[in-house]
Amino acid sequence: MKSYLSLIPISAKVHRRQNKMTIICITLAVFLVTAIFSMAEMELRSQQIRAVINYGNWHIGIRNISEEDAALISERPDVEAFSPYEALNYRLRDDYELGGKQIAICAVGEDFVTDIYSDGLAEGEFPNSGNEVILTYNAKEALGISIGDTVDIKIPTGDVLPFTVSGLVTDTIMTDRADAIAVLMLPEPFKEICAKVQDRELTDIDMMYYVQFKDNVNIASSIRDVKAQFELADEDVGENTALLGAMGYSGSYVMQGLYIIAGVLFVLVLTAGVLMIASSMNSNIAQRTEFFGMLRCIGAERKQVMRFVRLEALNWCKTAIPIGVGIGVVLTWVLCAVLRVLSAGFFSTLPVFGVSISGIIMGIIVGLLTVLIAAQAPAKKASKVSPLAAVSGNTGQVKNIRRAANTRRMKIETAIGMHHAKQNKKNLLLMSGSFAVCIVLFLCFSTLIDFMDHALTPLRPYTPDVSIVSKDNACSVPKDMVKELYGKEGIKRVFGRMFAYDIPAKVNGVEKKVMLISYESYQMNWVDEERWASDRIGFEQVVKDTDEGYVLVSHNEQNNIKDGDVISTSLGDLTVAATLYVCPFSGDEDTVVLVCSEALFTKLTGETDYTIIDIQLSLGASEEDVEAIRAYAGQDYTFSDRRLDNREAAGAYYSFVLFIYGFLAIIAMITVFNIMNSVSMSVSARMKQYGAMRAVGMDMAQMKRMIYAETFTYAISGTLAGVVLGIPLHRFAWQNLIYNQWNDPWIFPVLALIVIVALVISSCILAVRNPLKRIENMSVVDVLSEQ
Repeated sequence: MKSYLSLIPISAKVHRRQNKMTIICITLAVFLVTAIFSMAEMELRSQQIRAVINYGNWHIGIRNISEEDAALISERPDVEAFSPYEALNYRLRDDYELGGKQIAICAVGEDFVTDIYSDGLAEGEFPNSGNEVILTYNAKEALGISIGDTVDIKIPTGDVLPFTVSGLVTDTIMTDRADAIAVLMLPEPFKEICAKVQDRELTDIDMMYYVQFKDNVNIASSIRDVKAQFELADEDVGENTALLGAMGYSGSYVMQGLYIIAGVLFVLVLTAGVLMIASSMNSNIAQRTEFFGMLRCIGAERKQVMRFVRLEALNWCKTAIPIGVGIGVVLTWVLCAVLRVLSAGFFSTLPVFGVSISGIIMGIIVGLLTVLIAAQAPAKKASKVSPLAAVSGNTGQVKNIRRAANTRRMKIETAIGMHHAKQNKKNLLLMSGSFAVCIVLFLCFSTLIDFMDHALTPLRPYTPDVSIVSKDNACSVPKDMVKELYGKEGIKRVFGRMFAYDIPAKVNGVEKKVMLISYESYQMNWVDEERWASDRIGFEQVVKDTDEGYVLVSHNEQNNIKDGDVISTSLGDLTVAATLYVCPFSGDEDTVVLVCSEALFTKLTGETDYTIIDIQLSLGASEEDVEAIRAYAGQDYTFSDRRLDNREAAGAYYSFVLFIYGFLAIIAMITVFNIMNSVSMSVSARMKQYGAMRAVGMDMAQMKRMIYAETFTYAISGTLAGVVLGIPLHRFAWQNLIYNQWNDPWIFPVLALIVIVALVISSCILAVRNPLKRIENMSVVDVLSEQ
C-alpha cells in the first residue's frame, strides 16, 4: 500500500452494501436531471418541427419598408433566407378561380419556396418569368394539371389570365380543408393583378418580407439590430412565435412567462439532485466514522482523511454517472421512438437515437459537483474523529442530550423514533428537504397538464377525416348520400348535420341570433358516452324530441344561458334542456348555438337534407379511396380534406402528453426510490443503536413502530415543507402559464396533492420493510458488531 488512498477500493469491497445505496442515489439524481433535460430538448425539437410544418421556416415578417431597405436586409451576414410575400383571397371569400376551384394567390421570392416553405418544391422549378406560376399539388390530383401546362386564372373583375405551370409544392392544411388551390407567382405579375382588382397600384410598402436567420447567430439580438437599423416599430415586425418560442428567442409576453417557469423548474430539478445526493452521502459517512477514526490511529492526518472521503465519493461517480446518463438517454430514445410511431407524418425527422448534449452535460455536472459539494461536510466530520475515540468504540456520534424523548403522551418506542429523527438537525433537514423538493417538483410540473388542456384540443370522436360540404351553406347535400357512401372502400363512419343560420331570437329579453344544428344518432351517442351534457335527463329529452322544442345550448361564457331557459325564435319557442360543454361549433356574444334532433330540425325548418356530411376513414384507407370519395362528391359540393390538420393536432397532443406525463412519471419514480433509499440508509446508520435496544429487551413490534415513527417524522416534515413551498409555486406557474393567456383563475391542486402525498406515504411504508427484515434476521451480536 503506497498511500492511504489505496484503501479506497478495499473499503469499497468491504462496504459494498452501504456504498451500493449511495451509488443508487447518485444514479437516480443523475438520471433525473439527464432524463428531464433530454426530454425537454427533444420536446423543443418536436415543437420546432411542428412550427416549421405549420407556419414555415421563417423567424420574423417585416412590413412598411422600401425595396431598397429590403435589399439591404437580405444582404446582412446573419440572414440565411429572405423573401417577399403577399396574398390575395387568403380567406377564399372572393371570386378567384382556377378550373372551377377556389384559389388564393401569393407573391413570393425563390427563397420562400426553397427555404421558408416547409417542404419546398415537390416537382418542377421556381418561375423564371412573370407568366409562370407554382401550384399546390392538389391541382394535379383534382384537375390533372402537370408541369408545363397552361392554366387560366379567373379574377373578380371577370378577366381570365393565362399562366404556365413551372412547379408544384405540397398541399397545406388550408388548401386541404377548403378544397382550394394556392397559386405562387413572382411579385411583378401579382402587383398587376392587384392593380386590376383593387383599382390601385401595389407598392413595396404593402409587401410582407419573411426573414430566416442563420443557425449560428443570436436571433433575438439580430431582431433588435434590424429594428434599430431601419427604425422599425414593434407593429412592423411580426414574429413566428411558435418557432422562436421553441428556440428560446421569442419576445412575446406569453413565451416570456413560459421561459420564467422553465427557469424555476430548472432550479428545482437541480435542487432535487443536490439534496438527494447530499442526504445519501451524509448517512453513508455517518455509518463509517469509526473507520475514519481507525485511519487516524495508523497515522492519517485530517487533510488525508478529508481527501480520502472526497476521492471515495468521486470513485462512486465512476459507476453512478455513466449508469444514470445511460438510462436517461435510453429513456429519451424510447420516448422519441414512441412519438414517431404515434405521429409518423409530423415527427419522421425526429431522430429515434437522438442524443441531448445539454441533458448529458447537465447530468454529469450535477453528479460531479453535487458529490464534491455534498462530501465537504461529511469529510470534515470524518476528519474530526479522534484516534482515542475510535479505539474506545466511541466515535463521537453520541451528542449531549438536552431534552429527553417525550414519553408522556405516546409509547416509548414512538417517542424514541421521533426523537431519533429530530436529534440530528442537519440529517432532518436533508431528509425532509429531499422529500419536500420532490413534492414541489410534482406540483409545479402538474400545471403543465392544465396548460396542455388549455392550449391543445385532442381529436374528438366526431372529428372527420374528409367532408362533403354545401357550397352555399344551405341544406343541399342529399341525405341519401350517407347510405351510398357506406358502400365505398375505406369508409368507417358517415354522419351529417343540418344548419340554420342567423335565426332571429330573444334570449332573456336580449335580441340575438341563433345557429340551429341537428345531431343524428352517432353524434348524440358521443355526447352521452363522453358525458358532455350538463343534465342526463334533459339530454334524453332532446334525443327523443320531435315537436316539443327541447334543445342543447353550446357552452359559451359570453351568453348567460341556463338549463330551463326558454329562447323565443322566429321558428318558435325552444327550451334549453341541458348545456353542451363540448361542441365543434361555438357562438359569440351575439350568436347562440343550439343543437337539436333531426326530427325537431325538420319540423322547425322543413329541411330534410344535410349541410355537411362528415366521413371518418378506416385505418387502412388509401389515397385511391379518398380520391374516389372526392370524385363522388363532384363539382357541386366542396370536398374538405382534414387529414393533414388531424395529423398536426394529433402530433401536437401526443408530443405534449408523452413528455408531460413522462416528466411526472420520472418525478414520481424518483420520489419512490429516493424515499426508500434514504430510509434504508438512515436505518443502516443506526444499526448498532437498534442492536443495543434489542439487547436490552425491545421486541420486533416495538422496533417496527420506532422505525415507522422516525420515517414518518421525516415524511410529515418533508410533506409540510413541500406543500408550503409547492402551493405558492404552483400558483405562480398557473399565473404565468394559464391566467396571463386565458384569464382562468387558479384552482387549488387537490388531485395532484392527493397523488403525491399518497405516493410519499406508500413509499415510506414500503421503505421500512427491507430494513426491518434485515434487523429481524440478524442476531443481536451481529447487529452490534456490524460496521
